[in-house]
Amino acid sequence: MEKLYTVEDIATMTSLTSRTIRNYIKDGLLKGRKIGGQWRFTEEDVKNLTNSGTFKEDFTDNVRQDVIDFLDNVHTEYAGTIQTCTIIDLYEEKSILSEKSRKLQELWKNYEIKSDYKSYSCEYSEDKARVTIFATPEFIIEALKILQ
Repeated sequence: MEKLYTVEDIATMTSLTSRTIRNYIKDGLLKGRKIGGQWRFTEEDVKNLTNSGTFKEDFTDNVRQDVIDFLDNVHTEYAGTIQTCTIIDLYEEKSILSEKSRKLQELWKNYEIKSDYKSYSCEYSEDKARVTIFATPEFIIEALKILQ
C-alpha cells in the first residue's frame, strides 16, 4: 500500500506553513485527493510539487530566512536552551539520498515531542542533497548518524 501524506506532513517536510501548502493546492501546484474530507498526497504528488519553480523559490527563500533569523538571534523565546543550525551537503546517488531522507523524516517524527524548536528541510539537485536542520544537539547527533 502506497504511503499517503497529509498537508501537515508536507508542511513539516518542507518547513513551510500548512497555509502555504493549502495555497499550493488552491493554485493547482499540489495535486492530491480528498479521503474522508482530508487531503492526501502520494510521494509522486509531493515530488511534482517540489520540482515546480514556484515551490523551489518559496522553499529556498524560507530556508535562507530561517538561517538569517538564527544568526540574528530572532528566536529569543528559546533562550536558556542550546539550539544548533546545521547545514549538510550529501553527494550520493539519488536512491541513497532518498533512503537517507526517508530515515531522517522518521527520526523527525519521533522527536516531535522532545524538541521545542526544530526545523528540517532538504533540497535536491542531480547528485546532491542539502539538509538544513535547526534543533537540539541531541537531535543533530542522531541525524548525523543516519546521514553518514
